[in-house]
Amino acid sequence: MTKIGYVRTSTNKQYTDRQINELKRYCDKIYVEDGVSARKKNRPVYRKAVAKLAEGDEFIVMSFDRAYRSVVEGLSSLDELTEKGITLKSLSQHLDPTTPDGRLFFTMTIAVGEWEVNINSWRTIQGLKAAVKRGKRLGRPRKAIKSENF
Repeated sequence: MTKIGYVRTSTNKQYTDRQINELKRYCDKIYVEDGVSARKKNRPVYRKAVAKLAEGDEFIVMSFDRAYRSVVEGLSSLDELTEKGITLKSLSQHLDPTTPDGRLFFTMTIAVGEWEVNINSWRTIQGLKAAVKRGKRLGRPRKAIKSENF
């Protein structure tokens, strides 16, 4: 039985050492996806890690929302792993997502992660709209054009 860990950060400015240090205690191999949103459909490191798993293996994350930020994706991934005989584990949420109660709390955990991403995005958009109303010019500063170029 192989235990594969998965670490993800949303930006390259976040540190992975907290997740890696904890996963090292339990995993045979750890895959790190640095600077990629869990909402992205194209997460090559995640796909590579899952492809290495076989029946009887464990896929371990620090918390479920490190791997999934969408209820639909989280549940479909859980079902795929379960069908292949692979166990999904979180080091911070001690529940079995294959039981009725565990699946409920797994779904709620992912739903909160999805809400968190959506509310942060919504707040950013509202803040940008408010800044424009205040007269703020958004985007990169204009390049100064030298008069001799004409």
